[in-house]
Amino acid sequence: MSFLRVLADSFSLLLMCPRFFIPKILVSFFFFPIIVLLPAYFVHLNVVPGEALIERGAIDLIVIALQVIFLMVYTIAVCIIDSFLTNPMYPVLVKQFYEKKEINFRKALIDVLTNFGTIFPTVLVFSILLIISMMPFLMIMATSFVLHSVFLFYLAIVVALVSIFVMFVLFYLIYPVSSLEKIGFAKAIRQTVHSSLKHKREVTMAFAISVLITLASYLIAFEIFVGKTNDVFVTILFFSLLVLARFLVAVFSTYQQVLNAVFYLHLEKGIFLKK
Repeated sequence: MSFLRVLADSFSLLLMCPRFFIPKILVSFFFFPIIVLLPAYFVHLNVVPGEALIERGAIDLIVIALQVIFLMVYTIAVCIIDSFLTNPMYPVLVKQFYEKKEINFRKALIDVLTNFGTIFPTVLVFSILLIISMMPFLMIMATSFVLHSVFLFYLAIVVALVSIFVMFVLFYLIYPVSSLEKIGFAKAIRQTVHSSLKHKREVTMAFAISVLITLASYLIAFEIFVGKTNDVFVTILFFSLLVLARFLVAVFSTYQQVLNAVFYLHLEKGIFLKK
C-alpha cells in the first residue's frame, strides 16, 4: 500500500499546488524550437543524402554547418538547464510543500546552486555511466546494419532496454539524494544506489510508470514533417497540436519529478503528505 500512497500523494500534491507545473512547462517550451527545427531541417533542406551536400556551394555548406552548430549548442544548453537545475529543484519544492512553507522557486534554485558541488558531479557521473552502458547497444546495432541482420537488430533493442532499466533503477533516487542530503558527490552516488536497491521492488514499479509516462508523452508530441503545405488551416492545426503536445509533456514530466521526490521522502525518510 505504501507505493500506492506515493502515487496518490504525488497526484494530490499537484492538484493542491498547480504551481509545480511552471518549471517543466517553461523547459518544455524551450525544447519547442528543437522539435520544430530538427525534423524540418533534415527534411526540407534535404541534407541527409551525401549527394545533396556535395552539390551545394561553399556558402551554403557554411550556413548548414552554422545551423547544425547552433542547434547542437542550443539543445545541449536546454538539456543542461533541465538536468542540472530544473530537475534538482523538485525535491526541494516538494519538501517545502511538506513542511507547509510557501512554494518559492527562487529559494529552491538558490538551494540547488548552494548544493551544486554535489548535484553536478553526481548527475554527470550518472550521465557518463548511462552513455557507457549504451555502448554494447551501439556496437550490436552497427553490426546489424553491416550484416543486414534482423536478429542482431532486435538483440540490440533488448540490450538497450536492459541497460536503461538497470541504470535508471540503480539511480532512480539520484535527484532527491543529491538535492536534499548535504553530502559529497561520492557518498551521494553510494547512497543513491543503496536507497534504490533497498526499495528495488517499488523503484521498479516507479520506473515502469515513468517509462509509460515518457512513451505516452513522446507519442503525443510526435510530429512527422512530410513537406510544405499551402493550407493555412492545416498549418495552424499542426502548430496547435504541437503546442498542446508540449504542454502535455510538461504535465507528465512534472508528475515524474514529483513522484520521484515523494517516493524518497515517503519510503526512505518516512515523511508523509498531510492533506
